[in-house]
Amino acid sequence: MKILFFTRLFWPHVGGVEKHISEISKRLIKKGYKITLLTTKYQSNLYTSELVHGINVHRFRHPKIKYLGLLYSWFWLFKNIDLIKQSDIIHIHDVFIWYWPFRIIFPSKKVYVTYHGRWGRYPITLNDLLQKKIGAILSSGVISIGDYISKNYGIKSDIISYGATDIPSKSLWKNEKLIVYVGRLDKDIGLMTLINAYKYYDDSNHRSNIKIEFCGDGEFANECKKYGKVHGFVDPSPFYQKAKYCFASGYLTILEALANKCLVFTAYDNPLQKDYYQLVPFKKYINISSNPVKLSQTLIGLSKNEKRANTLIKNGYNWVKTQTWEKLTQDYLKLWKSEEK
Repeated sequence: MKILFFTRLFWPHVGGVEKHISEISKRLIKKGYKITLLTTKYQSNLYTSELVHGINVHRFRHPKIKYLGLLYSWFWLFKNIDLIKQSDIIHIHDVFIWYWPFRIIFPSKKVYVTYHGRWGRYPITLNDLLQKKIGAILSSGVISIGDYISKNYGIKSDIISYGATDIPSKSLWKNEKLIVYVGRLDKDIGLMTLINAYKYYDDSNHRSNIKIEFCGDGEFANECKKYGKVHGFVDPSPFYQKAKYCFASGYLTILEALANKCLVFTAYDNPLQKDYYQLVPFKKYINISSNPVKLSQTLIGLSKNEKRANTLIKNGYNWVKTQTWEKLTQDYLKLWKSEEK
């Protein structure tokens, strides 16, 4: 069976959506599926077509000009319409608007959508709301990454998921004086609330020498350099393994941190972000607040109460062990009503 994925960004770009698609595709390929992926050529030095981990990746230029970029995408897809014709299933990650004309051209073709969301953008724009609603109406089935999407966008989701992760095979030694932040260094994800929590912690403990390191990049990179080392978008695995504490920015980060037995802290700055973190089955294993002082106090309490910290770590780890990439792959197969080959 031939599967065609659509996504705005893919490898070598680093992010949760990119990893989600890559891990699902690897497992589908092992089951005998053929995977093709359409994405943007976000850098001029990228290949137009190449094989990545067994995935046939096709990239096209998407001008960052309102309306023109979309028209160019439709034009490219019309020129390469055989990619759609030859596919048994179309599955779109967020960018359903790319497929609008082809839903009319191929009314009987099965097309599905995964909404990963834009949870940092608040208030939700009318454009974003309409695109998601129209995509849900035109699709044969919907996966939402987080229950906050159904609530805030008024979309009926066939499957609610929170992503997946791998479980480290080796035991971990934790540095009691290290915090790792993983994610974009941008204003719309509660980053400054987490940084202020770190500052309050350090001040209240008389310069405790606790360090923070950032795995990520963005508009606040220079601000973050005032408090710790900014590594850019690197593999965060070594940092999870040694850090006792993780300041997390998204579901993938949270799951990876729980799998690596970190104490997880998240912050929200608006109602949408609050739903993002609160409407999840793992909320009792992480520390959530919009108040940096409260987060700081929680950090202090956990640093002094080893029994409480270990219970939180153990319960989070036991839950996240059930959130495997294979389980998520089965969710896709269930949605497609497909049988393993």
